[in-house]
Amino acid sequence: MIATNGGEPYKARVREMFPSMIQRFGFGGWTAVHALPYMDADFRKQLESAVRAYVPQLDKELSGTPFGVPPTRGGWGGSAGVMDLGVRMYFLHRAFPEIVSKDYTLRAANYILGTHPVSSHSYVSGVGTRSHLIAYGNNRADRSYIPGGVIPGYVVIQPDFPECMDDFGFLWFTHEYVITAASRWIVAANAADALVR
Repeated sequence: MIATNGGEPYKARVREMFPSMIQRFGFGGWTAVHALPYMDADFRKQLESAVRAYVPQLDKELSGTPFGVPPTRGGWGGSAGVMDLGVRMYFLHRAFPEIVSKDYTLRAANYILGTHPVSSHSYVSGVGTRSHLIAYGNNRADRSYIPGGVIPGYVVIQPDFPECMDDFGFLWFTHEYVITAASRWIVAANAADALVR
């Protein structure tokens, strides 16, 4: 609505919401970058300041793994968080290339395509030289795959480490196809592609 004629009330609302948005910058506050073309120079300065504060905080979080992506915590694989990182940082890089490196997006894509713990299989079925081809989808009992389906990825559960089972499609927390993951991958993959062209 900001892009339309008469978008002033929406611009005012974005300005009003911005202080609370930066409190959760990585979760959704970063989306303010989409409003930049319609906002004034003061708003750009505020957003730039928020990005400058966010990047070192993010780097500290990402240092928790050797892959430079969000670590998997909890009972669900972390591919969605990794793809979200790739998308988020792509848009921030486009707006502030001097602050945000394109490496974040490229690391996210590389991780999904096989640079992750456990195996070097791509989490996108049918994409890459080796990918997860047995997954928890509507075809799980057929031992077949859905091309382009994206799985959540590894979860470390001791003592048996079930995330290491690539030939068993019934582990929904590591091998389930989720449509939102596939749509995230489309955006993240296109972002990575745009950065290397």
